[in-house]
Amino acid sequence: MRASGRDKVQDYADKFGVPFYAGQRPWGVKVDVVMPCATQNEVNLDNAKAIVANGTKYYVEVANMPTTADAVAYLKANGVVIAPSKAVNAGGVAVSGLEMSQNSMRYSWTSEEVDAKLHQIMQNIFKNSYEAAKKYGMEGDLIAGANIAGFEKVAEAMMAQGVV
Repeated sequence: MRASGRDKVQDYADKFGVPFYAGQRPWGVKVDVVMPCATQNEVNLDNAKAIVANGTKYYVEVANMPTTADAVAYLKANGVVIAPSKAVNAGGVAVSGLEMSQNSMRYSWTSEEVDAKLHQIMQNIFKNSYEAAKKYGMEGDLIAGANIAGFEKVAEAMMAQGVV
């Protein structure tokens, strides 16, 4: 529940006629896509086993590192495609950057323009992550790819500044 006392998950479930399981984590529900969005290390190995058992195909980390290392390994070993928090959360950072750009340039983009810019940024993040993983023999491993692509970007910036 929010501090305002409104917008509880139970209210959403009631409004849209969907099941709500009070006091339980949602990992036992059969779905194609799982999107943990709470806290670090929220999803452990037992949760990952339930997620795999339910036939989940895609696991999108929309929180900051919501998955324990052993849970990530289990999901990967069982063919679940993982969109890592490092890449997914880049969207929020990108929107903040777009906002700062608008403010400093005195621009006012429409929501459609911001959405188009964000869409392109996220496509680039996926492409860079996918290509980096492929380059180093880990094709399809978006976690490794995001880590490699992020490292390469920082390393290139450091070299351009003469640090290395």
